[in-house]
Amino acid sequence: MAKQITYALTVNGNPASAALLNAVKQIEMEDHAGMADMLRLRLAVAVKEDGSGWTLLDDALFTRLANLELSVTVGSGSAIPLTSAYVIEVDTNFSADPNTSELVVTAMDSTVLMHLDETVKTWANMKDSDVATAIFGDAKYKFAAIVEDTQWSRHEDEHTLTQRGTDIQFLKQLANRNGYECFVELNDAGDVEGHFHPPRHDGQPQGTLTVNMGAATNVNRFRARFDMLAPAKAKAATLDPDDKSSQQGQADDASQADGMGAEPSVPADRPRTVLLSELGMAQSGEVQRYAQAVVDQSSWSIIAEGEVNTVSYGGVLKAKQPVMVRGVGRTFSGRYYVERVLHTIVSDGTYIQRFTLKRNATGLTGQESFQSDDAVAGGA
Repeated sequence: MAKQITYALTVNGNPASAALLNAVKQIEMEDHAGMADMLRLRLAVAVKEDGSGWTLLDDALFTRLANLELSVTVGSGSAIPLTSAYVIEVDTNFSADPNTSELVVTAMDSTVLMHLDETVKTWANMKDSDVATAIFGDAKYKFAAIVEDTQWSRHEDEHTLTQRGTDIQFLKQLANRNGYECFVELNDAGDVEGHFHPPRHDGQPQGTLTVNMGAATNVNRFRARFDMLAPAKAKAATLDPDDKSSQQGQADDASQADGMGAEPSVPADRPRTVLLSELGMAQSGEVQRYAQAVVDQSSWSIIAEGEVNTVSYGGVLKAKQPVMVRGVGRTFSGRYYVERVLHTIVSDGTYIQRFTLKRNATGLTGQESFQSDDAVAGGA
């Protein structure tokens, strides 16, 4: 028996009215590891029966930064929070045919709250991770900070870390030079968390995507590619402005490849090497950390895209978490990190999940939960 799929939508904490739900033509929610999550509602609008205005559009529902929350329930399972987002745009297409006018409401996740005010601020004697914890926990956000230590710290008499821009812009810059991700998302309880850490690919996989394996198949389509020239080793050098000494860094291997596959994407034979310049760094510790971050980022060069059969999968696929893939040959089967999921809910009840996955190694480690030939033969 097919599992029923339902969703719940709230506006400023209030359940969506019957009139609003009946007007829904399509809901899209993009869950992304590298960019802000976005929510888009496509709604049918029309002139009110008494001619006093337009339905929904003139009801003061979708005001600037109005809060929208979306959750999905598959079968008899618990409701899964997808996003808490804030309205940033309304776009209305007024048609001569009164039955085809449409209102499109676009909302951004809680990072929009961190992008409202530009500031200049110094962060003396603090590690990048300390800064992330302080910003996420600021009274104007009160996000739960999920932060991993960055180790390297600066002393005020040597160098003072200075923020110029919005809080989220600044944290993204710090994350980039550490090889970290920086994002906000809802946890299972519906609370907002601020994340600042490397991609967490080594946790418990959220499920298994199965391709071309008869009744076990839960993927409608799947495409995988390996950009073999993208992975690179990195070298960097700079001068300490105080004593003019050379400060160098070099990274030859990805630090995040363990467990992803048998063969790391960064080649040992005839590798591509990049020389980093204009670093704005004065100490070898910083230079080394940045070189490693560049190598780590370049190593995520195995990309897969496809579409989940939600009924067969029986759940919600989420970005920023690992997932297993089988049925696509020995090169591409294995553990992946989910970079992006586009959730689409249509008025007829259809629920589509389109995904982008990435990994930084190929082949199987032998520790996967599927090891038989049948489990990886499909598409080989």
